[in-house]
Amino acid sequence: MKNITNYVIINTARKTAVIFGVAISAGMSSQVRIGGTNSVSNTSSSSVLLEFGTDDNKGIILPYVEAIPSGVNNARGGTIIFDVSANSEYKVKVKNENAGWSDLSRLSGYSASVESVVKPPQASPLADKAGAKAVIGNSATSTDGVLVLDSPDKAMVLPIVSNYTNIPNPSPGMMAFLKHPTDSAKHRLIVFNGQKWTFWKP
Repeated sequence: MKNITNYVIINTARKTAVIFGVAISAGMSSQVRIGGTNSVSNTSSSSVLLEFGTDDNKGIILPYVEAIPSGVNNARGGTIIFDVSANSEYKVKVKNENAGWSDLSRLSGYSASVESVVKPPQASPLADKAGAKAVIGNSATSTDGVLVLDSPDKAMVLPIVSNYTNIPNPSPGMMAFLKHPTDSAKHRLIVFNGQKWTFWKP
């Protein structure tokens, strides 16, 4: 497993999707760990494709998507986005393979202050570079996205936090896994829509 301790920045025009844990076909196998100063990790697990550090105060930020991805290659099951296509409805969404998009935020995170972060004024609109993406796993994947994880038998481990209030200034579209230190019944997938956290029990 590669241990990356520096920041990884992916610049996008906010019009692409992120694919997590999509099993498409067998291919190259690789493991990547991003960030973290603690030694506790799942790097010895053969089921981990991508793992984030264990600093207990960080999440990942989903791409800000101004047009919902559609089509077979652009919106596969497992795609997770921060949908900012409508000013009144800023929400974290996940694509179900055959059932459309599911809302993970429940309530909209839109406000003028969140809009200034998500859609800052700019001199000229950003444009996607055709075919630009980072792939971990099967490098021959046809799935489109900013970051594509493609493996038949490996998954991603989200950043793990024991208290979501430890995350300073969470960004709109942030996601992490809340792992209660003493009560496993309180473990939750957490998403931040710019206004509030939403908690999903496994």
